[in-house]
Amino acid sequence: MLDKDPTTFSLLTYMWVFLLAMTGGLVAFIRRLNKSRKPLPLTEVFVRLLGELIISGFAGVITFYLCEFWDFDQLLTAVLVAISGHLGGGAIDRISKIWDAMIDKTP
Repeated sequence: MLDKDPTTFSLLTYMWVFLLAMTGGLVAFIRRLNKSRKPLPLTEVFVRLLGELIISGFAGVITFYLCEFWDFDQLLTAVLVAISGHLGGGAIDRISKIWDAMIDKTP
């Protein structure tokens, strides 16, 4: 697994990963916004959206790296990246649990 390096992926690959993850984050944001009963000022909506997209992009990249490490099929990787983007911080929490479980198994 040492032959994989984050710098070997093309810019186009990273753009797709970010686009998929942020699209998932945008969908989650719109769904939450539609369920909201309290109207928010437009500037607050855009600030929250920006935060959501950043978190979703980060979750997508981390998921992409894990899928590459585990040699997942590219199509499955794309699906998992989009779902991670939709989960946003929830995906990061789940990945943290995987990390904790791996550390706990280390002798």
